[in-house]
Order: sequence, then structure tokens, then C-alpha cells
Amino acid sequence: MNASQVGAVAKAAWLSCCNQSGLPFRPPEGTRMVQAVVLGVLSLLVLCGILFLGGGLLLRAQGLIAPLARERQASHEAEPGACGGNDS
Repeated sequence: MNASQVGAVAKAAWLSCCNQSGLPFRPPEGTRMVQAVVLGVLSLLVLCGILFLGGGLLLRAQGLIAPLARERQASHEAEPGACGGNDS
């Protein structure tokens, strides 16, 4: 191949892949609708995941705190003067 053939092949390849009108490429409206639906579904999945994971962590934290609260309450009932209050 000589230089003119290489240039012609490169120009043909460039013309076939690029938009020559100067206007931005716009996909068909159907694909935009599909993209919007997929984005909405994924957003809902993420939101539900955050809510379920956050709720699970909250329940676990409450389960860990409850025995400590009962123990603290029991110790206050056993020794009323030990919490630092003045009984004068």
C-alpha cells in the first residue's frame, strides 16, 4: 500500500465511525426510557439495601445495649447512694 491508499483507508474508516453533521449524537428515545427505568430500579434497590442494612445494624446495637442497661439499672437499685448523689 502506498501513502495515498493508507490515507484513503484511514479517511474512510474515520468517516464511517464519526458523526459528520456537527450535531451531537442523540440515541433513540426508546433507549432513554429504558435507561430511566433501569436507573429508577437500581436506585430503589440501593435505598432498600441501605434501609435493611441500617435497620439490622440498629437492631443489633439495641440488642447489645439492652443487657448493659439492665445491668446498670440493677446496680442502681442495689446501691442507691453509690451513684454520687448527696443524701444530706
